[in-house]
Amino acid sequence: MLKGSKNSKVVDSPDRLNRLVSGSRMEGYLKTESSLRIDGEVVGNIECAAKLVVGVEAQITGDIVAYEVEVEGKIEGNVKVEDVLTLRSTALINGDMTTARLVIEDGAEFNGDCKMSGVATPVATSNRKKKKNKEVEKEAELVY
Repeated sequence: MLKGSKNSKVVDSPDRLNRLVSGSRMEGYLKTESSLRIDGEVVGNIECAAKLVVGVEAQITGDIVAYEVEVEGKIEGNVKVEDVLTLRSTALINGDMTTARLVIEDGAEFNGDCKMSGVATPVATSNRKKKKNKEVEKEAELVY
């Protein structure tokens, strides 16, 4: 792209959504600056500077550090979230959770400790400081 181009993409735009589809399996450390949706299996730690969605069929074995997390599937590991952690009715977490805000739907399960904290996680803070409050609010309205 040319310098100053108006077509430059925002890091968290839907055009930059990463996906691991159902039936896929990944082993290792996964780090992303943009949003991520997992519907497959991950064995390893995940670091996401934006929104992470764990789909209904997803199975994650490892720790998660992210700005925002929405869980519909299964996580075996600790979860640290800077903003909001949402557990949908089909969610199952076996591990400790640390988050600023927590939303739990009827039917969701977690086995572990939950700590409510306003302390930011290092991975998420680095990118979010660069965004204006208006952009972050608009991004929160996106549905993946």
